[in-house]
This record gives sequence, C-alpha cells and structure tokens, in this order.
Amino acid sequence: MNQPMRVVVLGHGVIGSVVAAELAAGAVPGAALGAVVSRSPVADPPAPQLDLTAALGDADLVVECAGQPVVHQVIDQVVGSGVDLLVTSVGACLDPRLAGRLAALGPGRVHATHGAVGGLDLLASARRAAPFERVLMHTTKRPATLVRDWMPADQVRAITGAQRPVQVFAGTPVEAVRLFPDSLNIVAGVALAIGGPQQLTVELCADPDATSSTHRIEAVGPLGEYTFEMRHRPSARNPRSSAITPYSVLHTVAALTASPPPVL
Repeated sequence: MNQPMRVVVLGHGVIGSVVAAELAAGAVPGAALGAVVSRSPVADPPAPQLDLTAALGDADLVVECAGQPVVHQVIDQVVGSGVDLLVTSVGACLDPRLAGRLAALGPGRVHATHGAVGGLDLLASARRAAPFERVLMHTTKRPATLVRDWMPADQVRAITGAQRPVQVFAGTPVEAVRLFPDSLNIVAGVALAIGGPQQLTVELCADPDATSSTHRIEAVGPLGEYTFEMRHRPSARNPRSSAITPYSVLHTVAALTASPPPVL
C-alpha cells in the first residue's frame, strides 16, 4: 500500500491556513500534512510548526503560500534537498532572477498551481501545435483592492473616485506580477501555459460596480480561437485574493499524489 505523500505548508495566511487545515482533515486522499512553516507563531497549528530545514527532513512536497519573495528565498534549498516545491505565487517564475534557471533546478521538481484561472490545459495543448498569434488577459477588480503604495496621488484618486470602469494597468506579464504580485499572480500561469510571456498582453481595470473578480482570457492561434471567463468571489479575509485559490492549490496537490483524481 502506498504511503501518503508528506506535505509541508509554507505560509499560514489567507491561503496557507485553509490548505493546511484541509490537508490535516484528510481532504486530499493520498496526502498528509506533516508540518507548517511560518515566520510568525501559529496558534493551535494543525501540524507541528517547524523551521524549513527541520520540515524538509520528512517531506515529499512543500506547498508555498507565502508570497513571491519567499519563493526566491527557499526554492534552491527545497529542490536542492530533493523535495518537490509547489509554487502558489507563480509570478515569481517570470522574474528574470528565476525564469532562466527553472529547468536546471533539482533534483526536486518545481510545480505551479493554476490558482484562480482555468483553461490552461487547453491553451498548453494548442501551443504544442503552433505558437498563438495573440493572447489577452483582461482582469477586473474592485477599485479599493487595486490601490498600491507606489501609485502617484492622482492615480489613486482616479481609481478610488471612479464612477465607471477605469484602466489601471496595461502591459506585459512580467510587469504585471511585479507591480501587482498579490492580484495578478495568475497571469504567470497563463504565460507559462502558452510557452512564455512574449505573446501575452495583460490589462487590469477597476470597476466600482464589480461584485466579483473577473478574469477573461482571449487566445487566437492556428488551431482555433478560445475565450475563457472566470468570475470569482473575493476572499473574506483578503479581498485582493479569490476565495477559490486555496482549493485550486488542494486540487493541484491531489494531482501530485500516487493516485491522482481521474479528472484533472
């Protein structure tokens, strides 16, 4: 009988706390929570709280739920020890410091979760035949969730005082995940699925009437034209994140077990 995959959850915030609790409750057959790693003390953790070095001693998979900077801090240690790393902050994979050396890392493997976006399997399948002619990802969110400290005062006023949808950003995936690391991580998943960021254009809008976060992907290629639209309820604890995200992480973990679910 196969032993369950031993999982360490790195980060215990909005996403990591749900992932850890669900794993501890047995929500993913074939996976067991072994430890929680967090910079801050966790009250009543669902598994022993350890530092990363100690946790790696009895781990098959580390699930990162701690943000892009942490990915850069831990990736070499985790995969260098032979443990697989599941990256939730996939925007880090587009960072020039990491993108060019992902294929050379090991012996552990690096996996990326699909987060709050769908259709990546179809996009990746179509890209195998030929490059896409163009791919656009358009995201709409509530204005208050898009204000950032680096924005000039006039841009903040334009966003918070908007009476109709207003464009906040238009540019490349690399710029998007750098400027909005907690809201546009998902564009990295699209970029990786289509073979790289060069063919992807990203647009971000603030809509004062928005009741959900909307992501629309439009892709045109030699095999066809594809349109996907997702409307997600925001997390109650952090409206910059979608409530679906921890459950997509759990689904990705399930796919990595010895007996993955029949529908991936």
